Amino acid sequence: MEIYATWARMFELQKYYSWIVDRFHISTQAYQKQTYNKDYDFHWLEERLLPLNFRIVFCTRSPESFEAAREERLKVSGNPSQYNDLSPFILEQQLMKELISKSILPSLTLDISDNNIPAAVERVADWLEQSGGLYMLD
Repeated sequence: MEIYATWARMFELQKYYSWIVDRFHISTQAYQKQTYNKDYDFHWLEERLLPLNFRIVFCTRSPESFEAAREERLKVSGNPSQYNDLSPFILEQQLMKELISKSILPSLTLDISDNNIPAAVERVADWLEQSGGLYMLD
């Protein structure tokens, strides 16, 4: 928790920067729940991130699209055997969806089953603009 408090303090000190933070506290919650059946409360962290205008963009895919994604991932993976069974990834996605639904941070769930990255980027940019996520208010 101390590491998350340190990150939060850094974000507070640099509140006019634009941050993209990949797999932050929601990912940690999902891992701890799946691996150790432990629930960690990060509400305190979200209370600090909310005034900094943090957002969650949750990229998902349909269960049937995981196989095609696997084929692409195998081209660059250093550990291809981790993709032999895709069910843990599908279960993790569902768990993360549940955790994000409990978050106080604004969120966008983005289906990338079609692997159309340019369209996904446009959708994120449009959502950020529409929801006030592009600027820090004083």
